[in-house]
Amino acid sequence: MKNSIQDSILESGFSITHISKKTGVSRKTIYNVIQGKIPTEKTKNKIIQGLTKEVDWLNLKSKGGKVTVEAQYLIDLQSDKIKSQADKILLLEKQLINKPINLIGGNIPDWSDIEFDVKTRQTYKSGRYDTFEKYQMIGYQDFYKKLGYSELETKKYWKMHHKFMTSERTERKTNYNEIERMGFAVKVDKTDKAITDPKETQRHFEMAIKNNIVSQLQIYNVCYINKDGSEAHAVISVLFDFVNHQSESKIKFLTVN
Repeated sequence: MKNSIQDSILESGFSITHISKKTGVSRKTIYNVIQGKIPTEKTKNKIIQGLTKEVDWLNLKSKGGKVTVEAQYLIDLQSDKIKSQADKILLLEKQLINKPINLIGGNIPDWSDIEFDVKTRQTYKSGRYDTFEKYQMIGYQDFYKKLGYSELETKKYWKMHHKFMTSERTERKTNYNEIERMGFAVKVDKTDKAITDPKETQRHFEMAIKNNIVSQLQIYNVCYINKDGSEAHAVISVLFDFVNHQSESKIKFLTVN
């Protein structure tokens, strides 16, 4: 049986941030529910009760001049809508043009369980999803250390990389083999195009928004170049939040110095 609360969230029309504030449930938990994780009964009730405050008043009954909510009726009402919407979301995800969508065992893994060495957070400019408005790499010191750079080099190249990631970029002026430009080097022929071509991200957002997809997990392969010229293979897991124009990435190195 599919997660019945998932449809209530998707059909509410509200952002994850709004639902979190309204229900008192963390954004991370709501993300997990959207991705298919079954919530506890307590969490489920908190979400339902929060969302019922937003329902059409025609679904409520008035007694003694006060409006009362028949909680079970509303829960059943939301539950009845689940199957078709959940199936529709899964179908839309399968029809997405962007590749690769390498989901482990065909299922979306729990975001909190995905291992990583470095995490990044980024906010995209609305309508310009090939450009970051904000970019943060948590643990960038570890990132550069794994590529063989000294502490002094790390500070220098991190400044370059941050500037590069928040600048107006096009495919023509981006050379991922030039460390002096982007702060580190990438072997393009061994890296998924979505990582090296910002236009791919633009198309990905446009497709998802068009199909009313709230969030999605994608996994990409990337081949960094160590300071000594050797290859450093890694996997980047990206959790997209299409509603709020944001994403969070987890970088896991497969080979290091």
